[in-house]
Amino acid sequence: MRRFATVLAAVAAAALVLPGAAQAQTKIVIGIPTSPPNIVHMPPIIAAELGLYKKAGIEAQIVSLGDGTKVFRALLAGNIDFGLTPGAPTIIGISNGANVKALSANLPKFEASLVVRDNIKTMEDLKGKRIGIQEPGGFSDILSRAVLRAAKIDPKEVNFVSIASEDVPALVANQVDTAILHVEQEMFAKTKVPSLHAVARMWELQPNTLYTVLSTTEKIIKEKPQIVQAVVSANIEATRIMYTDRAKIIPILVKRTGYPEKVLADSFDYLVKQCIWDANSGLSADRINFTANLMTKVGNIKEGKTPKYEDVIDASFAKKAIEQMGEWKGPVCPTAAF
Repeated sequence: MRRFATVLAAVAAAALVLPGAAQAQTKIVIGIPTSPPNIVHMPPIIAAELGLYKKAGIEAQIVSLGDGTKVFRALLAGNIDFGLTPGAPTIIGISNGANVKALSANLPKFEASLVVRDNIKTMEDLKGKRIGIQEPGGFSDILSRAVLRAAKIDPKEVNFVSIASEDVPALVANQVDTAILHVEQEMFAKTKVPSLHAVARMWELQPNTLYTVLSTTEKIIKEKPQIVQAVVSANIEATRIMYTDRAKIIPILVKRTGYPEKVLADSFDYLVKQCIWDANSGLSADRINFTANLMTKVGNIKEGKTPKYEDVIDASFAKKAIEQMGEWKGPVCPTAAF
C-alpha cells in the first residue's frame, strides 16, 4: 500500500507539469478599430504577442472591427469584452446611459494628420481643393472639417470627394488633394509621391481632445474584476515596452500591419518622439472634461446631460497597476495623473 501511495503521489506530481493539466486560461475578446491595425492602436496586440495576457492566465483574441464606433457598439452588445473605443463617442454614449467605463487612455493624443499634395502649402490653401473623405459624417469628414474651421474656410468653399476606405491610393493617384492619414499611411504614401506632406497634425490642432480609451462594461467590472485588472496592467506594461524595447516591437509591427519595415520603423520612431502613447494611465481629468464639454457645445450631448469625470472613468485598475509597476517617468505625455 505504501508503494502504491508513492506511485500515486509521483503521478500526481508529474501531472502538475503536463501542458494538459495546466489551469485553463480565461478567454476574452478585445476589439480594436482598424484592419490592418494602425501603429497607434498596438498596445493590446503587443500585450498579446509578448505573452502579457497569457502570463496573467488570459487567452486574448484581438478582433478588428473597422472603426472605433463599431467597437463601442460591439461592447454594448456584449460581442466583445474590452475595446479600444473613441473618446468622444464613448463619452456621448455614457451621457445617453451606456453602462460603460473607460479604464485607461494609453492613446490619449489624436494621432491623425491632414496630408496634402504639393499644391497646398498651408491650411489656408485648402480653399477650392478636393477634400478626400470616406463618407459624410465619417472619421475623415469630421477631422477635415475641423481643419477647415481652424483655417476659417467655409465647407462650401471646398469640394468633398468620397473615396474608398483606403485613402493612400486616391491621394497618390491625384484623385484628391487631401486625405486624413495615420503616420504610417503618410510615410507609405510619401514613398510613392515624396512631395506629399502634412499640413495639420490633429494632436497639435486639437491637443485637449481625448482620442481613444480602453473600455469595458460595468457588468464585466462587477463580475470579473481580476480579469479587468490583468488586462489594464498588461496594456500599460505593453505601452512601456513600446518605449523601451524597439527591437521587440518592430518585428511585431511588420507581422501585423503588412507595411514595409522601413516605413514602420520610421513611423514608429516618429510616434515615439511625439510621445503619442501615455505609459501611465492617460486618464487626465482635463482631457476627459474638455471632450465632454466640447461634445455638449457642438450639440452631440444634450444640455444638462454632460457626464462628469467619474461618470466616464473607473481609474481604480490603472491606479493599482501603477502602484505595482511604479509611475512611468518618461517620456510622459503632458496630461495630469488622475
